[in-house]
This record gives sequence, C-alpha cells and structure tokens, in this order.
Amino acid sequence: MGSLTGGKDGSISLFDNDFNKVATVPEAPSLVYDVAGPIHSLAVFNEMVIAGTEKNEIWTVRAQDNGGFSAACIVQGHGLGEVWGLATHPSRPVAATASDDFTVRLWDLEDHRPMTTTTVEVEARSVAFSPDGQHLAVGLTRGIYIILDAEHLEEQYRVSDRKEVRHDLKYSPSGEFLAVASNDNFVDVYAVESGYERTKVLSGASSFITHLDWSSDSLYIQVNTGDSQRLIYNVSEEAIVDESSIPSVGWNTWTGVLGPQVAGLWHKYADVSDINASDANFYYNIIVTGDDFGLVKLFRFPSTKRGAKPRSFVGHSAHVTNVRWTNDSEYVVSVGGADHAVFLWRFRPSRRSSPRMDLVRLPSSVEGESDDDVLDTEDELEGIPELTLDLEEELAGSTRSSGRRSRRRTDDATPGVDVATDSTFAKRRAATDENEKANVAPIHALSVNHIFGYRAHECRNNAHWLKDGRVVYHVAAVGIVCDPETLRQEHYLHHTDDILCLAVHPEGELVASGQIGREATVHVWDAIDHRILSLLQGGHTRGVSAVDFSSDGERLASLGLDDYHTLVVWNWRKGYKLASARGHSDKVFGLRFSPSNSHRLMTFGVKHVKVWNHVGGGLTHRQVSLGRKLKQETALCSAVGGGEGSEEWWAVGMSSGTVLIVRDLKVERVVKAHKAPMYAILVTDENIWTAGQGGYVCKWDREFTKCLRVFPVSDHFLAETAAVAFTSAQPGLRSLSAAPGTNSPILVATQHAELLLMDGEGQLNIIVQGHGKGEVWGLDTHPLLMEAVTVGDDNTLRRWGLEEHLALGSVNLRKAARCVHFHPTAMFVALGYLDGSVALYLYPSLKKHGGAQHRSEGISEVKFSPDGRFLAVGSHECLVDLYVVDTDGDTVSKEGSGLRRVGVCRGASSWITHLTWHKDSRLIQANTGAGEQLYFEAPHGNRQLIPDATSRFLKWSTPLTCVLDETVEGIWAKFMDLTDINAIATANSLPLVVTACDDGGLVRLFRYPCQGGFKKHRQYRGHSAHVTNVRWTYDDSKIVTTGGADTSVIVWHVRKVEFAEDQDDEQKDGEESTKKLPAHAFSDLPEEEITMTDLEAAGLEATAVLTPSVAGLDSMRDSISRKGGPKRTLRTAKGIKRHLERLRSIPTLTADDKTVFYCNECVVGKLELEGGEITSQSIGYKEHETHITTLAISKTDPVMVATAQLAVESEEGTACDTEAALIHVWRPLDGANVGVLRGGPESVIISLSFSPSGRFLASLADASVVHIFSWTKGAHIASTELKVGMATSLMHSGEATLAALTPRAILFLDLVGNSLVTTRGQAPPDLLPEGAAFNGLGVSPSGRVYVGTSDGSVVEWTGRVATRYVSPPDDPPTLAPVRLAIAAGQGVTFTACRLDSAVVVRCYTTDTPKLTFFSDSLIEAPSEDWIPTSARLGAEILILGARMKQPFIVLDLKSGKFTTIEYG
Repeated sequence: MGSLTGGKDGSISLFDNDFNKVATVPEAPSLVYDVAGPIHSLAVFNEMVIAGTEKNEIWTVRAQDNGGFSAACIVQGHGLGEVWGLATHPSRPVAATASDDFTVRLWDLEDHRPMTTTTVEVEARSVAFSPDGQHLAVGLTRGIYIILDAEHLEEQYRVSDRKEVRHDLKYSPSGEFLAVASNDNFVDVYAVESGYERTKVLSGASSFITHLDWSSDSLYIQVNTGDSQRLIYNVSEEAIVDESSIPSVGWNTWTGVLGPQVAGLWHKYADVSDINASDANFYYNIIVTGDDFGLVKLFRFPSTKRGAKPRSFVGHSAHVTNVRWTNDSEYVVSVGGADHAVFLWRFRPSRRSSPRMDLVRLPSSVEGESDDDVLDTEDELEGIPELTLDLEEELAGSTRSSGRRSRRRTDDATPGVDVATDSTFAKRRAATDENEKANVAPIHALSVNHIFGYRAHECRNNAHWLKDGRVVYHVAAVGIVCDPETLRQEHYLHHTDDILCLAVHPEGELVASGQIGREATVHVWDAIDHRILSLLQGGHTRGVSAVDFSSDGERLASLGLDDYHTLVVWNWRKGYKLASARGHSDKVFGLRFSPSNSHRLMTFGVKHVKVWNHVGGGLTHRQVSLGRKLKQETALCSAVGGGEGSEEWWAVGMSSGTVLIVRDLKVERVVKAHKAPMYAILVTDENIWTAGQGGYVCKWDREFTKCLRVFPVSDHFLAETAAVAFTSAQPGLRSLSAAPGTNSPILVATQHAELLLMDGEGQLNIIVQGHGKGEVWGLDTHPLLMEAVTVGDDNTLRRWGLEEHLALGSVNLRKAARCVHFHPTAMFVALGYLDGSVALYLYPSLKKHGGAQHRSEGISEVKFSPDGRFLAVGSHECLVDLYVVDTDGDTVSKEGSGLRRVGVCRGASSWITHLTWHKDSRLIQANTGAGEQLYFEAPHGNRQLIPDATSRFLKWSTPLTCVLDETVEGIWAKFMDLTDINAIATANSLPLVVTACDDGGLVRLFRYPCQGGFKKHRQYRGHSAHVTNVRWTYDDSKIVTTGGADTSVIVWHVRKVEFAEDQDDEQKDGEESTKKLPAHAFSDLPEEEITMTDLEAAGLEATAVLTPSVAGLDSMRDSISRKGGPKRTLRTAKGIKRHLERLRSIPTLTADDKTVFYCNECVVGKLELEGGEITSQSIGYKEHETHITTLAISKTDPVMVATAQLAVESEEGTACDTEAALIHVWRPLDGANVGVLRGGPESVIISLSFSPSGRFLASLADASVVHIFSWTKGAHIASTELKVGMATSLMHSGEATLAALTPRAILFLDLVGNSLVTTRGQAPPDLLPEGAAFNGLGVSPSGRVYVGTSDGSVVEWTGRVATRYVSPPDDPPTLAPVRLAIAAGQGVTFTACRLDSAVVVRCYTTDTPKLTFFSDSLIEAPSEDWIPTSARLGAEILILGARMKQPFIVLDLKSGKFTTIEYG
C-alpha cells in the first residue's frame, strides 16, 4: 500500500504509507513529444499504473522482475488548440488530421489506432491526399503549405508565398494540380509535376476562402468565402463564371456549404457560420455536415429546399470543424474543434427515419414524412391531426409527470430572479454601447390622457363633489378631478405611491390626500390648477389612512398606519404639526372634525369610538361608552348632526349595520339602519343618507328617527342611457357625497370600483368603472378601433373606449384570468385563466365562443398568429400549446370547442413569460422565467436554434412583446433582475418601444431598435404598484398600461416633444397629438448621477465644487433619512484643507455700486468705490472661525450680508459644537452679527442666495443639500437632498423658487409649506448644443434664468422651460470646454470666460425677440492661472472674481474702462 504522484516533468513517484519515497518511474516514451508530461491523472489496476497526460496521451507502467519499469503509450490524441484539418485516403482506411498543436497525424480506421505523427513548426489547418494516395498536402498558418510523403510523413516540398493561413487545399481529380485557398482571399493553383510551381492565381473573392472543390474534369473550381459567397472559377482563364453557363459540369467532391444544391442544410433561421463543413456521398445521395452546435447531421443530396429535415447525431462537445466520408462510403470521420476528438461513425443505409433530437414529434404514421411543412390553405390545416391529452401522454411518456415538473419554478419563489449567468437575460443585461452618440432619448413623450378605475378596496369616504360641480377621487398614485357630464379628467401627479384617503376643504376647491409607503406624506393641492399647496411629512410611517379638514379649513387631521395609528393635527398652510397622539392599539378606520368646533374631532375603529380635543400643543381624548354588547363591534363611519354645542350629536355606523347616536360621549340611542356593515353616512341640509355592504342607500329624516326611502343599487335602476351594467348585483357601497347647496345627485362609490350619480328618485348613472380587488395583468388593444380589453383577478373581462373614455361593456368570467389577446380580425378575444384553461369570447358581444383546457397551472400568455390561424398559449408548466383556431364555427375538437390543439413546444426550463409571432405566422419567440429566449415553429412546435446574428434580422409581428429580444436589450440596466420589467410593446409605425416596470410603477419610453447598454429614455409615474402590461393603439396615438395591485388602466397620449411657455395642455377632439408640453410639466427624463467626467465636460476642475471626499459623499448619501429632511452622520472639513487655495473670492456689489464685499480667508474684505476706482479698503466682517466659502448680499433695505464658513475640524478625542458649516448673517454698515444659522452636519456650503424680498436665505451644502432659512427668526424652514450627485450653484428665481445648476441639468425647487418640491427643467432636444454641459448660472430681476454652457453659449429658461438659446460669436473662437461666469440684469446678460491669455466679456440683449449678441470686451488676464469664477452685476458696474487671493476685474459699463484690483 502506498501513494502515487505525477509531476510536471512526466515522472511518477511511489511513496509508502509514511509518505517516504521508495521509487521513481521515469517519464514514459511519448510517440510524439519529447516530454510526455505533465501528468493530469493516475490510476492503479492490478499491478499496472495508468497515467493520463496534458497532451492527451494515456500510457501504462508495469514493474519488471529486474526492479525496473516498462512504459507504453496506449492512447494518443491531439493536444491543446483546435483540430480543423481532415482528409481520408482515396483507397485505404486511413485518415489524416492537422491541428493547432503543431502535429499532423495518420489514423488507421480499421484497427482504430494511430499510425504516424509528425510535428511542424506552426499551426496546421488543412490536409489533402493526392489522388494516388502517395502524397499528403498540409496547409499551415503564415501562408505556408508543405507536401509530405503519405507513408512516413516526411517533408518533400515547402511553399511559402502567402501571409495568411492556408485554410483549404485539394488536388485535382487528374492529380496534375493542387489548389490552395488562403485567408488572403486568393486560390493558388500549383503544377504538381513542375515541383509545385504556381501557375494560376484565382482572385475576385471579397473575403477569405473557407472551402474549395474541383470539378470532375479538373477545369473548374468552386469556393465558399467568409462573407457567404459561392464563386466558380474557370481555372485556365482565371475568371469567375456563372453556374448557368456550365450546366453540364459535375463535381468531383462537394465539401462546401453554400449553393442551391445544399440550401436544405440551412434551417430557416440559421446563421451563415453555423455549419463548418460538409462532404457529399454521391453513391448514396447523402451529405454529412458538422456544425457549431456539436452535431453531425445527415441530409439528402442534393437538398434544395431550405430547412430540410436531417438526422442528427451527438458526440462532440464543441463545434464540429470538419467531416469526411471514407473511400468505401461505410464510415464518416469527424473532428471536433476545442474537444480535439476524432470520431469514426458507421453509416448504415436505411429508409427509416431517426427521431429528431430536439423535439417530441408525432409518430410518422400520424405526421407524415414530407419535407414540405408549409401550410398555405385551411384544408391543409384541417389535415393536421388533433393532439389530444391521451396522445400527448403517449408521446411525452414520463416527461409530463416528472421531467416537466422538475423544470418548473417551485413553491412561491419569485420567477426569474435567479437566472443562469450564461442565460439570454444575463447577456442582454451585460450588453455594452459601441456608439455612445446614438444614445439619445426619444423625441416623443407621454402624458396622462385618461384613467379608468377608482380605489375602492381598503378605502372609505374617498369620492367627493367639488364646488365647481366636478367630482374628485383617486386611483393608484393619481388624484383625479372629473367632469361628470363630459367625463373629461384632470390629474394630480405629485404622489409617489398609492393614495389611500382623500378629503375636500370646506370651501370646495382644495383637496387633501394621503399616501401609503415609506414616505407617508399628506398633500394639500388645488383642484383647479393642481398646484401643490402644502406637503406634510414627518408625521406618519407606513401610510396615511384618513384625512379631514376642520370646519374653518385651517386645520387638517390625519391618521397613520403605524402600530399606534398616530393621530396628527396640522397647520397645513404653514406645513407644521400642531399636535400628535397615539390613536389606538387596534385599527382606526376614520376620523371626523366637529362642524361647530375646529378643536374637536372623533376617531373610530375596532371596538372603540374616541372624541379628541386639541388643547394647546396637545391632544386629549375621552372614549365613548359603548356598553358591553356594542363594545364588541367595529365602528366604520361617522357623521355629525344636530346644531352647535350641546345640540350637536354624532352618528356612528357599525359593522352590524346599526347606527349609534352619540351625545355627550354617551350612546343616546341605537338605530338599526342596515342588515350588513355600514361604510358611509352623509348629512345634508335636509336629510341623512346611509349606505353599506348590502347595496342599499337609505334616506333618513334630519333627526335620524325615520327611514324615508330605500334605494337599491342594481341594474333595474340604471338610467336608459347607461352603456354598461353593474358587474355584480347590488354591490357594497363605500362612499357618499353631496354638493352643498345644490340639487346635484348623490355621488355613490361601490366596492367594485364604480362611481355612480343617484338622483332624488334613485335613478343611477355610472360615470366611472374599473377593476375591483386583486391584480390586473391582461391587456390588449383593438387592431382596428380605439378600444382596449382587460382581464383581472376580479373575474371580469372589460371593454374600454379610448376616445370617448367610456366603459363599453363587461362580463363576469367566474374565475380569474391573467392574459387576453385580440384576433387579427377582432372577431373574438382569447383569454388565459389561472386554472390552466383558455377560452374564446366573441367581440364585441363578449359571449363565450369556445375553449379548451390542457394545463393544470396558470396560463401566462396567449397570442394569435398574424394570419389568425393559430393560437399560442404559454403556461406555468413550461410549455407552449399550439391550437388551430375555428373561424367558421365548424371545427370539431375532442377536448373543447373553437380550438383544436395540434402541437406542443417543449424545452423551456421555467414558465413562459412572453410570446411573439413572426410575421409569417410560422415562428414563435418565447421568453421564460429562467431568462431564456427560445424559438419554436408551428404547427407542431419544433424547437429552432437561432443565433442572435440571425434573430436580429427576423421580422416579428407588432407589437414585439418579448423582453429578451436582442433589438430591445437597451431597456435593461446592469442592476436590474429579470422581474424588473413585466412587459414591453413596440409601436406599429413609430421607432419607439415602451416598457412596463416593476420598479416604482414606472412607464419608460425608449427609441427602437434599442441595442447596446442601458439607453437614455423618458419615464413616467402614475401607477403606484408594479406596471403589469402595456400596449399601443393601432395608430400609435395612445398607449394603454395596467397596474397590478392598483387595478388602474391608464391611457397615455403620445406626442412629439415641443415646448411652450405656460401653454394649456388640453387636447380638443380631433386635434393632432403633437401638442406642446406645458412649461410646468414634470420632467420625464430620469435623474443621473454626476461624475467628475461631467465636471470636466463643463470646463470645471475636480475641485471647482468643494465637497468632502468622494467616499465621504457616498457614505453621507447612504445615511440620509427621508423623514423630516436630510439627516447625516456628523462630518468635518477633512479632505478639504488641501484645496483651500481653490476657494473663491466672490466679490459682490451693493445696489449703489459703491461697496464691494469679498471673501478673504477667515474675514470679509470691503472696498469702497467711486467711478470704478478704489477709495478705501478695509475689513468688513471678522467673526468667522474658519475659511469663508461663499457670500451673498440682499437686494432690499436694510441690506444684509450672508457668509458661510467651513466646518471646524475638532481635535482628535475632543468634542466641538461647531463640527458643521455655519452661516453668519450680518449688517454691512457696522459689521454686526445678527444671526448664525446651521442647516445640518454638512461640511461645505458652496452657494448662498437671498430671496428677492430678503425674507428667505437659501444655501447649497456639500453640493447636494439645499436648506431654506427665515433668517430674521433664525428658523430652519425646509431642506432637501438633490438626487443628482453634484450641484454647482444655487440662486433664487422667485420668492419661493430656487434654481440649482448641475453639469447635466437645471433643477427648480419650490417652497411648499415646510417642504421643497423639486422638478427638472425641460429643454427641447434640438435646442441645446450637442454634448455641452452647464457651468454658469444667472437670474435676471424678472426671474428669468440664464445658464452658460461649456461651448460658451447661453440658454434662457422661462418658468421651467428652455425657451431661447444663443451661441457665442466666432471671433474670438471659443474652444470648448470653457468655464463661464454669468451675470443677468434688466434686458442684458453678461458672460465672462478665459480664452488663451485674455478674459472675454460678452454682452447679450435679452429684451429682443431673440437672444442677441451685442458686444464684447477683451481684457488681459491678470495672471496665467486667472479664470473668472463669479460675475456680479451692479447698476453700472460688472465685477469679476476668481480664486481667493487673486485680483478682481471691475468693468465700468458706461465707459467700457476696466480696472484690475489687487487682493488686499
């Protein structure tokens, strides 16, 4: 017993049990190599050691009696590299191979042993025997070929007259010539008898030569080239000839893969590089091929019809590089590329067909043997037998019961998250952009046109009348204001997640809405112009379940979804909390203010009713005594009746249907109002109305003592003009609302997402319909009309009119459906159900036409073929079923009606997610939950292997909905997983693709094709949950999307991007959908991180914007809490000290042009001017402890100055109260400090700005955080973090509006209550200079914003929109990038930049129809490194500043005289 080890030197060492070496076996005598090792494998059999080497040899070692060892090589093969060269002897069972391992080998095919091997100095790529078998020609790399003796492989001749590899060579049948093809695009012909002298050169090929063959008469040569050409040469004339001119020519061999004779070798979707070699057997009329998929295939020869059916054989693990028949046609030899293997296949002639390797096919007795699989007529379709469950079970065997299920996703795991690293999805996600210039956002944009749906589940009292006769309600993340007469909608789009509650101000014009999510905010907004008036945040977590205004409208109360159901009372106008308290430990369902006392309100919920009083800064409550019996019930709604004070009483609706009349915290009486739970109580001037789960509205007298009338909500009471009926009989009712002081009907909301108008006689009219509880996944648009259909988990199929904005019809399906698709003729729609069945419904009647069920798991996708003859059904069982569709009503099926299954597509390893048909209705593309992209052919479902190089040219029917198609790989960002995009759709005629995202409810619009890395796009928010599906209308004028859990159906307008200032965004009937976007429109371009590269593109150095270190910024950004503004880990000035010399001086003028203040290390310098000349110089302020980073002066009396200092860096181990940047506000007259402000723990403040009135002061800290202060009160009002990474400057453009500049964008911040709302400036894509970055910011007295770009241009922004643009003059030329300083005045704008050795100041007029260049001044730069970093404009003076300690330049605008002022 012992151990054996093998070494790199080829020797074997023997060790005993104590691991002492006892013997060494010398290296074995290799038949080919000087050194046999290294040894990769060792085994012991009896007394024999078997060793495997790296060079593909196996040898045995035996111990001899004399103590020595004998070794013998028993197996050898080619070594590292690929094997391409292969030839068979013309008369003997011998084959020759040539490889990249520098060897040429002869193999005995009869005894199955190697015969002779020789080595060559370079890689060998081709071999050929002479007709008499005496010589072997070998093609090498470097343009060499050699002639060897075929017996001993001794070199006879060597020719080296080319540079590239000799890829193929063959002797002529007569043996007189040798033709040698090279990668130089030539075929050289050599005379054998003349010592291989070159006699002919055949040229004209446009790419390298891959194959060549001689004609039988040795007069012609045919070649294949790398660019898929087949050329025929007349050898004697050295000319290319047309095959039609030599019809009687016969070929001695056929090893090429191109030409009409071998068209059948290529399946319909093959890439031109898929087949590497072929060899025709003229005796049996068969041709063998080797391809890139490791398959050896046999075809009939000739095979003229593309896509002929082969027999496939598996053996090689890598691509098969060459194949040849033996001389007796009994065997085929094949060689593998990377597997180095030489296979010998025995050929057994037979008329019987072998089963296909890549699919399960019908028996030949059923399917037929014809190569022609094309279906052209309905008769042929009828001839295809039905694939019943019994037949499928017989064909699939155990696959259906075990194999298929093993491939399914298991349990409730999220599909598509964990995918293979080599999957199609991984490839799409890792795609890179080769042409960055082509990466531009689309020129089209979207805007919300109409939304179908209403949020009914988990909500109450959330639909109300407004003062102007419109109604307001919500669905998803959108507040909707709707005219009940015209159904025209307006939308409030500032929410970021599901809206859960909604209340209307007593004046009837303002709305409060609360949302769910981590940012549990309450918005107060104007229902007329949709402006956000207050953003209340920091009071709740998880969500806001109820809101209500006080009777005087000054207070707003809100309830949270946290564990304690926190109650908060707000001063909503000023945006702060007045008081808060824990509501109750059990669920709280609502609240209601007293109409007579704005300090009193009621909350109610599970087993409790509480009355609260707001006293001082707190809330106190007393619980209503319900008694033992009532205490077990849940209060669901409430209202207030009676008069004021002691006359006031509360009506509380309970889960039992009773109403409690509460007065003075006691239940005065109990009224049995309904038999089911009550959800709504409405008090009007004359009556009280109640509604609940039973579907009845009850009208009561004012004292709640008598029920005057009961109104059932059912189809019987629908108005005659109603287009649709209710989806269920007497649905539960969720909300009631009446317009005060009018005769408007009662607004009723049902739990099935319907809004109704009920008149005094109980007649009903439906104004809003939508899907109920559950999710909505199924969506399709009509192929000819502006209509759409949807299906959802609420068991309904619904029709929608997209022009008239009406629900056109619905049908109850009695089970949940997940997908729907229109037939091309729109005769019917196909539905796929969660129980595995599929059905056809006639359209537009929505009557069931037929159906079938062959699956037990959910159907995820259904698609009709473009010609309407087939229906593909993808399921969670990893299969696609193919059905013939009954369009005449006479199809007979054994397992259903209207559909006859004819095929099953197998091979998916996970559930089917998306399907798309080819335009010819023959090919199907399928995507799976494992990130696979598969192809199948109808009608039987044959699997097709199609590479990307071919698939990208396939013409798919529109819309293309497969998310893994190569033409849409640019929709995938590298951080995404497979479930982040639920659906896509390409437009019918526009070059656009739209995606439905799981990420934040976004709809994204890309250009199409969309190839390469993640592309620039436009994105839109409206859905609150994941967007499940998306479709274009037939004319591309609209897009329809569905939300999952929000159950909404949103219709979007598609428009070309144009911009106009403050233009109404309404679209009249019949108007073209190319309207301009309004100036106040939200940005649809996603925010992008700013990098140092962007600063360089903007002409800014990496230190132009002082921030903590990059790593510090990252950690700082990660530590931000969104509650109550940014909250960061305390930071110091570390990482900034080394850049102190980069601090700016920022000289700034007072309004009278007589005083200049500037930054000078820790003090503020002061200059007195007279006519542009210095009269005195002094220190203006010296209370700062560290370096001053920026400065601002107010424009109103009394004039104030604000300066900011760096954070103080504390000593190690000691505490410091000022470890943050501070702002000092002081009087310039006497330098007295009036206040010190601190926004947060930021280290550097880089910009300050006073509002026009001087009331507010804004700061930009750490290049990303904006703070607003009321400096007179020393109060911090609001703050926000800019989600762009790095901002460079900040200025007020209005009293409550700020403009913040980044190298890529301009952001506008509006102060709303105690919050800042950020929107991105809009710019037409053709307005801004290509590739230019922003680097200068100025604001005129009128509030217009001027931005400088890195090419010296100026862009004017009015409102939120870039409206005008002017380029710099050509003289002097501006070499981008330049850093631009801007100062804007009344009617003029000045820019300053450094060009060569001069500072150029340019003046543009802004009060003309166009921005116009007026004049410029060239000023000699004070020093080589002097660059203007600031420009400040006074009444008649422009002053330019640079770095601290560098001179200023003062320009007198009247005289044009400039003065350089040295720093002091």
